Amino acid sequence: MKTLRISLVVLTLLLLASTAVYAAGLTATIVSPAPNASVTLGQAFSLQGSATSQVGTVNYLWSFSDGTASVTGQNQSVTFTTTGTKVITLMAGDSANNNDTKTVTVTVTEGASTALVITNIRITDITTNSAIIRWTTNRVADSRVIYDTTSHPSITGATSPNYGYANSTGTSDNTTKVVEHAVTVSGLSASTHYFFRVISAE
Repeated sequence: MKTLRISLVVLTLLLLASTAVYAAGLTATIVSPAPNASVTLGQAFSLQGSATSQVGTVNYLWSFSDGTASVTGQNQSVTFTTTGTKVITLMAGDSANNNDTKTVTVTVTEGASTALVITNIRITDITTNSAIIRWTTNRVADSRVIYDTTSHPSITGATSPNYGYANSTGTSDNTTKVVEHAVTVSGLSASTHYFFRVISAE
C-alpha cells in the first residue's frame, strides 16, 4: 500500500510538469503599411504597429533605410522625399526588456501628375522686426517669400524672380525639400504694413 501511494504522488508531479505553460515573449507586428505597398512621394502615410505577449508598457521605434529621421509611437506617419525602395523597421520593447523587430518594404513613386498646390498660408511668431511665414504644399518643394511695403494685387506680366516685389528671402529648403514650410522674414520695420507672397518649386 505504501509503495502504491508513492507511485501516485510521482504520477501527479509528472502530470503537473507536463501541463506547465511558458510565455512566448513580446511579438511585434507591422499592421500598416502592408508589405510591398506603393506610397506617393511627398505625401504622408500611416505607420501602425501592435504587440502581443508584452509585459507592461510597449515602446515603438520606427526607422527607415534611406536615412529619414526615426519616429517613436505605436501610430505615426512618415513622408518620403525621394523615390525608390525603402525598408521600414519597427522595433518594439516592453517593460521587462523583451524586444522584437519587424521590417516591411515599400516602394515610393512619383504618383499622379498633378500641379504643385500651396495651401494653409499663415503668419506666426510676429515680433517688432520679424515674422515666420508658414504654408503647406501637396508635394515636397523648396520655400521662398517675396515681400514689399507696396501691395501687388496681381503679378500677371511680372517677371521672376521677385515678380515686382522689392524683397525676397533666400531659398531656405533647397537641400531638404518639405511639405510643411516655415520661412523667417527678418529686418522688417516696426509698425509697418507688409505684403507678401509665398513661392515653392519642385
